[in-house]
Amino acid sequence: MKNSIYFFLITLTISLFSCNQQNRVNVSEIESKKGTVYLKGEKFSGILYENYDDGKLKNQWSFKEGKEDGISDEYYKNGQLNNKTIWKNGIKEGPFEKYYDNGQLEIKGEYKDNNKEGAYEIYYEDGKIWKSGIYVDGNLDGSIEDFYPSGTIRQSVTWKNGNKEGPVEIYYENKQLKEVGYYVNNLKDGSFEYYSENGELKEKASFELGRRK
Repeated sequence: MKNSIYFFLITLTISLFSCNQQNRVNVSEIESKKGTVYLKGEKFSGILYENYDDGKLKNQWSFKEGKEDGISDEYYKNGQLNNKTIWKNGIKEGPFEKYYDNGQLEIKGEYKDNNKEGAYEIYYEDGKIWKSGIYVDGNLDGSIEDFYPSGTIRQSVTWKNGNKEGPVEIYYENKQLKEVGYYVNNLKDGSFEYYSENGELKEKASFELGRRK
């Protein structure tokens, strides 16, 4: 019985591998019509790929019935993964990752219904956090933080529906507050305070929807 199951699994693996090889097609062999990919007149299912001039893999996309469906990868010339995206029936759906050409993670996020959704993070090339925040329906929403390469916070800005909307705080790299205020629909509104790097108050200003009073 165990031998039968083992034989079945091997046969299935070989079959899937052969099918995958048969359906691996160069991008030059297909045609696209209104967002659907065809091979010899039929909606394409399988792996579509593109190479660099030296033969190394450049892009690789998974397709089902003419639409991107599954994992799609893009590579640097040195062979390192550039980015990885998950698709479902032609729509970005799931985790997204982008890398520097040294292999270090650059961007991490997620898509839902073709829009950025949920937590996202951007990193410096040495792996330290650069920016972090939240997307809702493709728009920045909530507190978005930006960091210096040293790891100290550079600024914290509140967003709503893709616009600056709420408190903003900007810092010097020594962690001293540089600027504090409030935004309404991307415009400075209300009282703003500006400080020197040693913490002394330099200036106070008042704004009304972007206009200084």
